[in-house]
Amino acid sequence: MIVKTLEVLRPPIISIEDNLMQAFKRINERGIGRVIIANEKVEGILSTRDLLSVYLSFCPQSCSQGDLYKMSNMKASLYMTPNPAVVNEKDDILEAITIMVTRNFGSLPVVDDLGRPTGIVTEREMLLSFQDLEVLFPVSMFMSKKVTTINKDVDLVQATRQMLHRGFRRLPVVDDEGKVIGIVTAADCIKAASKSVEKLDPDYFFSKKVTDIMSTPPISIEEDRSINEAAATLIEKNIGSLLILDDESRPKGIITERDLLIALHYQLHLQFLRKT
Repeated sequence: MIVKTLEVLRPPIISIEDNLMQAFKRINERGIGRVIIANEKVEGILSTRDLLSVYLSFCPQSCSQGDLYKMSNMKASLYMTPNPAVVNEKDDILEAITIMVTRNFGSLPVVDDLGRPTGIVTEREMLLSFQDLEVLFPVSMFMSKKVTTINKDVDLVQATRQMLHRGFRRLPVVDDEGKVIGIVTAADCIKAASKSVEKLDPDYFFSKKVTDIMSTPPISIEEDRSINEAAATLIEKNIGSLLILDDESRPKGIITERDLLIALHYQLHLQFLRKT
């Protein structure tokens, strides 16, 4: 299978001259969570994490309309990852997955033979490959057993900082008894930040608690279910993770798109070795 069969066409793209306002406006398009910066060729990429970091650098403890205005008019290219790795639309899917796993990328811009951007592939598109694979491994083999949570009373700013500091894309939200009541993601945070920037109103971000924007109820899976089923559930529900809960709704583990991409990489290589 080649990359072209799975790429998302017409991804969010802004030019090298555009400002951060354009990046914040487009980051949430199609649930991709990245903005490609390109003219004729790909110049850089901005991720959800990048834009959240920029937002909090301009507004470290609090924020004013002036801070948001100043930030929104800065050139997006100043904060992009320049010359990102790309993949050709004719490349084999396994090559793209290998790049993503070994270099810890969540996505790759897709280009044609002239280097022009045609689309993007993310972890979620890659998980479609599971539908053609043999059921071999349970969720327990690839899930993370150490789950970092956040209390329901924590504000959005603190939750965002924790995700950025720890390199997480999501945090399960728990009540005072440690029971999971929802999940807050970097995608939720960037939606609030983007609205704050577009409206030039800090309250859309700074006045929120995690319970205001979290997804609830949390979606879970049993640890003895297959990774194929886990991947299918993420795709069907359009989410990035599944929790593994005990009988009292406390977290035992979590399996994410990243975990499943690693599992996919492992299984595809196993399949390749069997054929040789």
